Amino acid sequence: MITITPAIMGPGIEEEYADILSAIADLRAALGPCPLTNDRPDGRLLLEMAWVEQEVRARRLPIPVKGYTGTLFYLVGSGELNHILGVQKPIGRLSWILDGYGLIKPRHIPVLLSMIDDLYAEARAIWDRLTDDDRMVMEDMRNQGDIIRAGGWPAPRRPQDQFMTKGDSLLKKLIPNYLNKKRRIAGSIYEELRPYPARKPPMAAPVPGLPATPPFLPAATGGREH
Repeated sequence: MITITPAIMGPGIEEEYADILSAIADLRAALGPCPLTNDRPDGRLLLEMAWVEQEVRARRLPIPVKGYTGTLFYLVGSGELNHILGVQKPIGRLSWILDGYGLIKPRHIPVLLSMIDDLYAEARAIWDRLTDDDRMVMEDMRNQGDIIRAGGWPAPRRPQDQFMTKGDSLLKKLIPNYLNKKRRIAGSIYEELRPYPARKPPMAAPVPGLPATPPFLPAATGGREH
């Protein structure tokens, strides 16, 4: 693993704030005109996003956010809005940021490649003990790294088609912490997650004063009707 420098870690919470606002803008564009209402999932999401945006612009939102964004995390898990074109990616990005994982940036690419190289090297050290399926998993992972190294990015894959879901029975047994290692690599490639070694620690809000519980959402969004 390469050394994680301050330059790789990058700026503080303002980067997360910018990413939050970008994801919210993309979600609003995808959802289109919709009333702020608790009677439907898209309305509840818009209410919660409006509150998050308000707290970001006031610089009161810590990262990660705990206990404030239950609607968002519920909708990510349930997939209720995934049928709306353009929703799935930004709602995923927003959830990763608010949960403290962060998004991968160009400065993180060397970290991701180092993670791939390290896991592949561990597999090569026991290559003669692996099954053909195990080797296929590792070669597929290395191929994704080669695409990134060449300046490209692997095409999206369905979860069942990612290298991480194929047969790798001996890799699980012979490489310490293998499952976490491969999941973290796949998360950075396919879900835009910041590589695990470069993840930022919890960050306090620049301006203290976030209430212990979220306020009534319509009031928090300027009193708009819901």
